[in-house]
Amino acid sequence: MHGFGHISIPTTNVKKSKKFFGAVFGWTFRDAEEIDYTLFHAGTRPNGGFYPVKKMPKKGQVNVFIEVEDIDAKLKEIKKAKGKVLVKKTKSGGMGWFAQFATPDGCMLSLWQAASHEQAPADKPAPPAS
Repeated sequence: MHGFGHISIPTTNVKKSKKFFGAVFGWTFRDAEEIDYTLFHAGTRPNGGFYPVKKMPKKGQVNVFIEVEDIDAKLKEIKKAKGKVLVKKTKSGGMGWFAQFATPDGCMLSLWQAASHEQAPADKPAPPAS
């Protein structure tokens, strides 16, 4: 099985992207000037980087889900940091919820909040199989 190893996010303004993602998600950064790239460390894998673009691509943006504990709280932070909510918190079956937002320069990303799966108490029998 293979997981994500790295995520590249386009940005029209690296300085603003670092400020936005640092404030909202607590990410840290390291500039790799020799390749015109800024690496980010998200605290968990995958990590990635920002690559500069003159204009935000209309197509071909990677749909990256950022895991959060509370989508509602994070959407408020995004708005406060001048981001835009594109898709409000939406239930995804019994797995959790997602939302989509745009950074101040227009890069579209998603949030994911996993549902907590509580187990039935041990003294309560499971329902019969049909």
